[in-house]
Amino acid sequence: MDIKLIALDMDGTLLDRDHSTVPARNVEALRAAAERGVEIVIASGRSWSLIRETVTPLGLVRYALTANGALTLDTAAGQVLDKVPMDRVQCAAIVEALRRHSLAYELYADGENYVQRNELEGMREFALSPAFEEMFLRNVTLVDDMMDVVKTRLAEKFDIFYVPDQVRAPLLAELSATGPFSGAGALGTNLELTAAGANKGAALARLCERLDITPEQVMAFGDGDNDLEMLSWAGCSFAMGNAPEAVKAAAKRVTGANYEGGVGMAIEEYLLSR
Repeated sequence: MDIKLIALDMDGTLLDRDHSTVPARNVEALRAAAERGVEIVIASGRSWSLIRETVTPLGLVRYALTANGALTLDTAAGQVLDKVPMDRVQCAAIVEALRRHSLAYELYADGENYVQRNELEGMREFALSPAFEEMFLRNVTLVDDMMDVVKTRLAEKFDIFYVPDQVRAPLLAELSATGPFSGAGALGTNLELTAAGANKGAALARLCERLDITPEQVMAFGDGDNDLEMLSWAGCSFAMGNAPEAVKAAAKRVTGANYEGGVGMAIEEYLLSR
């Protein structure tokens, strides 16, 4: 198996249950793969601001597909390689819709994450873990009015922290009226909006074309519906043991759960032992 690149989702995949630490088994396996010349790529729904603190100390990651593939970075060069931004007019309409439903959300733009100051407590209520909350608060940019961000920056993604079941259908109807978009919900209860066509699979394909790497040379890991395109595209893809059945069906194989070091398990068996 001639693997040249490993693409990794973070929450529910690379990270442990605390959404903050990387299990030792994963770190050891990724280091061994990198020593063989394999590129280690993060492919996350998070903004770069919510990724860098976790992955930079590993010293393994050069390329990061962020915001569900809406922004691809060469982190070593500090360079944007690929961006699929949302339309400004549509973003303003989305902000208005979210205000009508009183939903807390963050906006990703230029690799940073923005939260409206008066909605910060609403976000903290749905923090993934105490460790994640602390990291989030260190890296979030607070603004008084999100419209100011929409008017001055090209947005990559909206992350709506929690959408009640009774609100989801009417909200989606209102959002659909703003124009086309890609929607996902990696955690099941949230809602992530990017430009139509922006997804991890498409972004990974463009990065691999740049690096002269074929799908058959890519090992990819994921656990959520925002990983489906990536898992379908990669020649050697793994759904985590904690993933729902639809995600397992999209992948070529299933490995252990995130909290078991499932990433490390698969790399050991299908790359390092061969």
